[in-house]
Amino acid sequence: MENGTYIPLIAYLISCLGCGLGLVCTTQARVGTRASRNFWLALSAVSIGGTGIWGMHFTGMLGVTVHGSLVRWDVPLTAASLLIAVAIVGVGVFLVGYGAPGPRTLLLAGLITGCGVAAMHYTGMAAMRMQGSTRYSVPLVVLSVVIAVGAATAALWITKNVRRKLAMAAAVPIMGLAVCGMHYTGMAATSVALNANAPMPVGAETLTLFWPLTIWIIILPIIILMALVMLPSGEEVLENQHYEEVIARLHNK
Repeated sequence: MENGTYIPLIAYLISCLGCGLGLVCTTQARVGTRASRNFWLALSAVSIGGTGIWGMHFTGMLGVTVHGSLVRWDVPLTAASLLIAVAIVGVGVFLVGYGAPGPRTLLLAGLITGCGVAAMHYTGMAAMRMQGSTRYSVPLVVLSVVIAVGAATAALWITKNVRRKLAMAAAVPIMGLAVCGMHYTGMAATSVALNANAPMPVGAETLTLFWPLTIWIIILPIIILMALVMLPSGEEVLENQHYEEVIARLHNK
């Protein structure tokens, strides 16, 4: 399997975009009412999981070619990999957001999220259909899972502890690099044994998935940016709630 020349760079930039917006969302969730914190943490999970991880993964995958075989995609498995990414990142950010402070919570959240990221990657790989079979190098698969757990733990630590804007800006390319490192290690673990007698692959063509993926990558960040600009932060929600309580007490006197 081979990747297009510019695809890895594009995938990396998409990962940075999703991780960066997700990181900003988590800063909105550090204080506030439970409802507002839940909203921003969920939006962070969608941004990091849906764009920073899944969007990066499938951008990279759509650049893959297999010499000697057509490549097709199982759409239900592709959609399942997106749901896995968002759900597992959600588990991680909520654990860190609401769990007891300390390394045990962080390590547990990192382990769950990292294994989920790896599960997303290999579910996405399983969605590939070609005239042959896919084989995996076990040591490289294990290494990709280790990288995923390490990257997830570092990312969750960043979402919890990094507060200064300059530090956040520096953290984003590191998060993107970690996600891409896991992905391309997983790709290096993969080889294809072609079989000319195997039936032709059945599923969606690469171009068929290109446009929905492009729309997702464009529209989702726009929606998140609009939410960040237009909706009150957790601090503003608390201030408004406090103001309303003061007004209500004054009226009751």
